[in-house]
Amino acid sequence: MEEQERKELSQKLHKESQIQYDRGQNALCFVVIGGIFVIISILFIFLSLKRENNELVGIDPASIAFVIMVLTGIIGVSSLSYGIIKFVLAYKKRREVIAEINSLK
Repeated sequence: MEEQERKELSQKLHKESQIQYDRGQNALCFVVIGGIFVIISILFIFLSLKRENNELVGIDPASIAFVIMVLTGIIGVSSLSYGIIKFVLAYKKRREVIAEINSLK
């Protein structure tokens, strides 16, 4: 392989490495947002508890707090799952690209 071809391939691989790094950082944003939604959902579990005579009876599925808990839970788990999967894929791809860059030397 000529020096010019090697240089062009190296530049292309470094650009791909940066793209995968950016994708990984984007995925971590989804992880953080999903974690926040899961925490909000956990807080709303306590707000949706039904009390009678100062005793806990159970969760009141008719309350708005229960609906918010379910919605934020679904959004949180979905975002968290999506973020983790995308991060793992971007991390693996970036490791492959870095290995290829190192093999050019």
